[in-house]
Amino acid sequence: MLRVKTLQPARALLNGLHQHGGARFVFMITLFLLLLPTSAYPLELAEITRLAKGGASQLAISLLSQNQPALQEDERQWLRWERVRLRIMAEHGRWPELVAQIAAYPDTLPEEFRHWSAQHHATALINSGDYRTARRLLRELIWQTDAGALTSDSLRQLRRLVLQSYLEEGRVDDAYAAMLRYQQDYGEQEGEARLLRAKVLLAAGRPGEALALLRTMTPDGVVAPLQALATLRHGVGAGMVELLNRARTVVATEEQAPLRWLWLGVMAEAAQQLQDHAALIIALERLLPLESTVQIAGSERRLFDFTAEDLWHAYLLYAEKVGNQGQLLRGDDAAWLAAAQQTEARYPVRKRALYALLAQRANEAALREQAHQALLTLFEEMGDEGVVLLRRLYLEGGRYGGEGALPQGVAYRLVDEAIREADLTLASRLLQRLPQPPGGTALFAWQLRRARVFLLAGDFAEADNLLATLMPSAGSLDDAQRDQLIQLLFQLQGVQEHERAFRLLATLYENVAAIPLRRELLFWMADSRKAQGLHTEAARLYLQSATLSDNDSMDPWAQTARYQAAKSLAEAGLREDATYIYRQLLRVTESPERRSVLRHELQQLRLQGERG
Repeated sequence: MLRVKTLQPARALLNGLHQHGGARFVFMITLFLLLLPTSAYPLELAEITRLAKGGASQLAISLLSQNQPALQEDERQWLRWERVRLRIMAEHGRWPELVAQIAAYPDTLPEEFRHWSAQHHATALINSGDYRTARRLLRELIWQTDAGALTSDSLRQLRRLVLQSYLEEGRVDDAYAAMLRYQQDYGEQEGEARLLRAKVLLAAGRPGEALALLRTMTPDGVVAPLQALATLRHGVGAGMVELLNRARTVVATEEQAPLRWLWLGVMAEAAQQLQDHAALIIALERLLPLESTVQIAGSERRLFDFTAEDLWHAYLLYAEKVGNQGQLLRGDDAAWLAAAQQTEARYPVRKRALYALLAQRANEAALREQAHQALLTLFEEMGDEGVVLLRRLYLEGGRYGGEGALPQGVAYRLVDEAIREADLTLASRLLQRLPQPPGGTALFAWQLRRARVFLLAGDFAEADNLLATLMPSAGSLDDAQRDQLIQLLFQLQGVQEHERAFRLLATLYENVAAIPLRRELLFWMADSRKAQGLHTEAARLYLQSATLSDNDSMDPWAQTARYQAAKSLAEAGLREDATYIYRQLLRVTESPERRSVLRHELQQLRLQGERG
């Protein structure tokens, strides 16, 4: 039977690696809406805006693209819809898309819209981390002021964006200097400008000035945590314990994630100053996952520099405190393990801290691995927040970043999570360190999984090396296993890695005995040579595939292979041989459609001969 090449798209392969029903359901619903005829589902901008506010920004933008009037037909309406598009992209942090959208605008758009969109462009560049390009664009806009292209308010906004770009890049001295110039030119500031000034003062290590400024502002929204932070750093007003308790209370009730993150930062800093290691752990275990999953303004991110390493350190300090209280001796791993195992579930921070200490300091490697596995289980019990925390703790910094340093059990779990999140680069990097399967997984299935991820991630050399190790055992594989192996070789062909695919197919050919399979392999080898432009060799392999079982065979497989051989011979300029094979096929072919194709091929060869 002819094996069909299945060059599956990456998303289909990922579904095979990890079933994700919820995402598939959302995708099908979205697809259904997108396929509805416009006449059956007329859309207004208000409806699209409601979709975006409801969290379906991707769907809203797709519907905008489908329903937006053409620029050439109705420029006024196109501009109206385009303003909504940019606002949705900005409100939902779709910065790369926004940059690409504006970069594609024609130069013929009205000047007023170009200036307005350029401010969005600069904001998107800043949020994408391209600070220099943002400042270059902002300076170009500012220099146009003499021509009256900008209003006074617009100019102020552009200069605030320059200041913000310095702050978010971490160039605090430049941000401070820009802030002073802004203040000299515009005097006492209000609203957004005053708040930005307070952030610069905090980042510049001037909490007293920041506090004085923030006290002139209504303590709501972002102002409240900034006031608390300035008070904490300035060391005046409410005591440390009161600030810590206040932050803890607000964190428990604050619904807006960016504000909750700020209060968590205040809580962590207060706990750190008080050397309250348990409170610091509680704050960091929530702050680190939150900043990985929620859009936090760069000017606010710069206010704190907590990392995963700070959390590891807090675990160790707290565990040492617990150990001292329990009179545990350093080096008595059995006693520390017993303490961790006997810690009640109502003290999860203590339990995690004890296992973290064992994972770092236990004398025996097996016990360290056991502690890591226990820690992994405890993080998973925390839900999605714990899984994000797991990634940050084990993948950031130098503690486990070195080759072979990542605990095996954690590495297997992180591979699953990377595949679930479609982070194939990370999955490939982790799998390069994991040649052996986890418990309960067959070695061949594990190696196939590794090879598939390497291919999807574009690590073709890794995939090639791994597949090469599987070829010698091909003769002992069952049909299903061989089919899976061959499908991966088809994937190599699908991404135009034909030399690797050819070499692996040839090795597989040498390690199998079944004639039907060998005929197929010769055919696919010929396909790769044809794709490489090696038409003479391709023709030879196609003919070998056709005649392997019988030199005179004209079964359907042989006919297909001979036809492909003739086409390759024609491409190689060997028209006499190609003509001979086409005539052979014409004598045995009964299908009128196929006979017509063969006659056309012969006619083309005759015409080429006459011209040659």
